[in-house]
Amino acid sequence: MESTKSPPTTAQLFQVFLRLRPSSPQSSVSETRFLTPAPGQNFVYVTPPQERNRFRAIEKFGFTRIFDELSEQKDVFVETVMPLLQQAINGRDGTLATLGVTGSGKTHTILGSKDQKGMTQMALDVLFSSVGDRIVDYNKVDIMTSDHTEAILTDAATFHERMNSALVKTPIKRRILGKFLAHKLQDGHTSKRSSLAHISTPKAPDVSDLSVDLDSKSKYAVLISMYELYNDRIFDLLDDSSINNQNRRKALIFKKPSTTPAWDTSKESKKVVSGLRKIYAKNFQEALQILEHGQASRRASPTHSNSVSSRSHAFLQIEVKRFSPRGNEKNGASLHIVDLAGSERARTAKTAGERLAEAGSINRSLMCLGQCLQLQTQVSDNGKPAVVPWRQSKLTELLFSNSFSGAGGGGQRASMIVTADAMGDFNATTQILRYSALAREVTVPRAASRQISGMSDSSAASSALEELTALSTTLSQDDSKDALIARLLSQLEETETRWRDAEERCLNIEQQVREEVADEMEERLEEVRRETLEHFEMEEEWREGYVDGKLEILRKGIEIHEDTPPDAAERIQELESENELLRREVLALRREALSRSPSKGRSGGRGFPSPLKGMENLEMY
Repeated sequence: MESTKSPPTTAQLFQVFLRLRPSSPQSSVSETRFLTPAPGQNFVYVTPPQERNRFRAIEKFGFTRIFDELSEQKDVFVETVMPLLQQAINGRDGTLATLGVTGSGKTHTILGSKDQKGMTQMALDVLFSSVGDRIVDYNKVDIMTSDHTEAILTDAATFHERMNSALVKTPIKRRILGKFLAHKLQDGHTSKRSSLAHISTPKAPDVSDLSVDLDSKSKYAVLISMYELYNDRIFDLLDDSSINNQNRRKALIFKKPSTTPAWDTSKESKKVVSGLRKIYAKNFQEALQILEHGQASRRASPTHSNSVSSRSHAFLQIEVKRFSPRGNEKNGASLHIVDLAGSERARTAKTAGERLAEAGSINRSLMCLGQCLQLQTQVSDNGKPAVVPWRQSKLTELLFSNSFSGAGGGGQRASMIVTADAMGDFNATTQILRYSALAREVTVPRAASRQISGMSDSSAASSALEELTALSTTLSQDDSKDALIARLLSQLEETETRWRDAEERCLNIEQQVREEVADEMEERLEEVRRETLEHFEMEEEWREGYVDGKLEILRKGIEIHEDTPPDAAERIQELESENELLRREVLALRREALSRSPSKGRSGGRGFPSPLKGMENLEMY
């Protein structure tokens, strides 16, 4: 499908791999195996179960490569991740994502298990073993100046101290930490740091024989950051302030940076998540501890289908910066490893409330991703690649914005690993294969000569023209009426068979659409109910605050103010002032009376006493 002579196309920028997991009695849902890879080819045949074989067609899906049940983790890593890791070293971004139904092996592929390393651990192991002693010294090189994404940069030691201090703030976290450390000590593990991120990594598979090509005259710095897409909002998984309260996390913005590095000569800047915490790791163990902290902060809740169901899409960003011996940055690129949450039905998972809203957000984002995957290989009428609507969802914007826009000097390469169980859920697995496969063919049962091909319109037209030519040649050679009638009856029977199959497919599509509409209606109703309750609670809080405010104003208005009693000295001074005024008034009256009397000191006529008699003694008061 690739051509080294032609310029990169959309199909070359995005490759899709299929990995089949070994079936087990615990994970098997179907009674028979319905996925069969073609030997020596990159196609897989989907055969409906026997009870459905009468109504459904046999489908054939094409991928970049198919890994069967016997494929090892290392085989998948070498084919899918190693090219992306080498391109990140050379200065070109890359993305690896996993897609599949619940229980199809996504977590085993990305994060591995107790016995096997995942793609993430192997990528970090190969990267640090290749860099070796050419890692830059965090204290000698100013990495913060070279970063233009408004990131919060720190080293691994400081990060672990802040995370551990945040973990032991609450009694619950402290008890969990104590039990964890006690368990580790019983198992013979020792650690200088009291951290929940103390993990052990399996040795298999051995990747010591793998390495990436480096510039012998350069030094490198590895920065690790993790974030999740939860309800179409981006949150930092390495934020220590959100450990005790995830409901108050600050959402980040996916945008173009205000400034670009001096070495970036591209016409259009690539988009980045602004404000991420980037942790400088100097070895493989520090990187694993950072990964464990991020995984512990990811949103997860139990459902009927999965006891630990991821409620968000997780992104691991491994950024590699190349420096000159003098400490000047030459270039930089990032490898993104994405763990997509699995789609689920509300009836199967039995989710409600907040879990139902989370499932609706996950299903909508995966539906948009499926549309983009379907359109990436289609060709429009004018011969140009079809326009991929990657802007309609935050998930597709994070995955494809720098791939299809050509930002960052040519766009990033991306790979998708689709995991499937050959005996798993037939409907869910087939639906994922339909929109993730690079090519598709449908063969109608009992009509093996008729194929409906979705790979190319020109090939379908050519096959139809060949059938018409062969039919006309046969009719000209055989003029027998009986043969013509038999041939027409055979064609009529074939047409009726195709018509019944098409009708059955339409009924299945209608049923599926009805179920999706019903699920969406339930989600909308639940969302409206939740918003109404929140509005009522906010209105009740506002009403209580309003009444309390009015009562406080009323209480302050009717408060009784009492005059404080005057001091004794002030009262004596006041009485002396009044006494002095009265004395002056008496003297004034006395002078006035004396001035009116014809003789001073003489009594009035007819034996009446003088009006001033007895008033002389008032001076003593």
